[in-house]
Amino acid sequence: MRVHIAAACGFCYGVRRAVELAAQAEAGTHTLGPIIHNPQLVDSLSEKGVTPVNSLGEVADGSKLLIRSHGVGPDVYDEAEKRCLHIVDATCPHVKKAQQDARKVINAKKVLVIIGEKDHPEVISISQWGGNRAIIIDKVEEAEEIPYCETMGVVVQTTFSQSRFKQIESVLAGKTGHLDVYMTICAATRQRQEAAVELAGKVDAMIVIGGRNSANTGRLAQVCAEQGCPTYHVETAAEINPDDFAGMHDIGVTAGASTPDWIIQEVVKMMEDLQTEGTEVMSEELLDQYDYEENPKKGDVVTGTVISVNDDAAYVSIGTKAEAVLPKKEMAVPAPEKASDFVKVGQQLTVEIANNIKEEGSIVVSLVRMKKVEDWREVRAAYEAGELVECIGKEINKAGLVVTIKSLRGFIPLSQGDVRFVKSLDYLVGETFRAKVIDMDEHKNRLVLSRKAVLEAERERKRAEVLKTIEEGSVVEGTVVKIMPYGAFVDLGGVEGLLHISDISWKRINSVEDVLSAGEKVEVLVQKFDEERDRISLSMKALQKNPWIAAIEKFEVGDVVKGEVKKLLPFGAILAIDPELQGLLHVSELTDKRGAVVKDLIETGDTLEVKIIGIDRDKKKISLSALAVARDEADKEARDYMDNGQADRGATIGDAVEEN
Repeated sequence: MRVHIAAACGFCYGVRRAVELAAQAEAGTHTLGPIIHNPQLVDSLSEKGVTPVNSLGEVADGSKLLIRSHGVGPDVYDEAEKRCLHIVDATCPHVKKAQQDARKVINAKKVLVIIGEKDHPEVISISQWGGNRAIIIDKVEEAEEIPYCETMGVVVQTTFSQSRFKQIESVLAGKTGHLDVYMTICAATRQRQEAAVELAGKVDAMIVIGGRNSANTGRLAQVCAEQGCPTYHVETAAEINPDDFAGMHDIGVTAGASTPDWIIQEVVKMMEDLQTEGTEVMSEELLDQYDYEENPKKGDVVTGTVISVNDDAAYVSIGTKAEAVLPKKEMAVPAPEKASDFVKVGQQLTVEIANNIKEEGSIVVSLVRMKKVEDWREVRAAYEAGELVECIGKEINKAGLVVTIKSLRGFIPLSQGDVRFVKSLDYLVGETFRAKVIDMDEHKNRLVLSRKAVLEAERERKRAEVLKTIEEGSVVEGTVVKIMPYGAFVDLGGVEGLLHISDISWKRINSVEDVLSAGEKVEVLVQKFDEERDRISLSMKALQKNPWIAAIEKFEVGDVVKGEVKKLLPFGAILAIDPELQGLLHVSELTDKRGAVVKDLIETGDTLEVKIIGIDRDKKKISLSALAVARDEADKEARDYMDNGQADRGATIGDAVEEN
């Protein structure tokens, strides 16, 4: 027996780090919950005095507390600080990031969706960092039930299934106008799942090692089983039953991220020690005991000749004691009105056995099933090649649209029916269109398709064509398609660009909806085009004359103007000298008193006569002075005095004394 170990298995970085920190901890240290989901390792640490507790209430003040790899909420840190607990934080870095991302989503006032197991400690901790305001889901059906919202942020459990996440993500994309996905599935999880899937396709059976309550181990077992490979989930080598592997030659082994190396080695050694002789004998015995049935079995494909036919059925000789029955409903879809219209006596047919044969029972055969086999084969080929299939819309339900693909029935979920959010796909009933196969299982008669993927591909093709015509500095016309708090998205004919709120107008805008609306035509300048990221920055402001330039043309240095005090600063005040212009009156230009306090001299709303003493057009700054006005007035008084004194120049000091 050959044992093959998955390319990636066992401890990941986060778990190994947590285990090492626990191993270094002093006796008397507590872990808040099991350090990892592996009972054997938890028991080993307990023997060394590092024991798990269920709550902080079990920990004495001043004790040492190790935060496990799954992480905890902010309340735990707060309470630990109040009780002077010495914390060793072993939270997995990937979980830390997920926690921070959850808080970021809530702070941005978006709807927080966590994809993961509701009762898993990691998911609970992430939700707590999101203020316990998250919608937690782990199924496509749950995603379908989420109501539409304007903005949504998605955080994913670090050990969640990659394939299931993709399915749920596609549904959520249709539930919001703006979806931000924080991809927090760690690389180690993806690597282990991919390695397990690859190995399961090459061996006779898979052994998955890890704790029963380990989420990532359970998913490894799940993805292996989905490959049609017999899969056995064990915690230790002691749980392995050699009889389960009778007649097998190649066994695959993988392990969850919380499984220690020594447990993996024990399992591998035990499997390598198994003798193959016994299993080979057992296999031969089973072959000797096999009961070959004379009658064909359900699913067998046989060739026969039509020996008689009536309105309801034909009778076909297939070499058995009794003729097989071919009902008209098994001839074609839809069934012919009369069987005799579809087949003739003497005609040779290749049919499939449609029922389980019982003693004295009739053998029912089917042409439809043969057609379905061929149609499934074609659909499978299209699925594997990424090609499209032609569908006809048949009927709707609350979840989506039922379609037919030749003799097969398929289903298009509501979220996969269109690129835009729709409440129903009723407009596709009776329509013929192309769709992409996204999931199929012939045995379960399940065929899931996406029309959205086709529309997105077509849109992407048009987008690529438009992108070739986009140049920085060009002026184009577009249509506002979406209003966001930070700006508006403008359709330029197949590609969207962002018109940021700061680039709409020279004037301050509090709300985009105050100046723009969906469907509105706008003329914009292509400010920046990032070809690598396919991001286009647009501007309406750039096509407008700067009101500051127009306003400043009315003023020059030396002009005396009136300004209204708009804002007091520690070092001066901001004055409005025009509806579009403001200038700075520094405290040194307000008074010549040292240590003067601005608010003691002027108030908001006061009107002052000031002189423009500086204009910086590049920096758009205007400097003002009240003292300059006062100095000008003093100079004027002095000049007036001197001018008046010239008329009395003949008088002397003596004359003045005599007068007194």
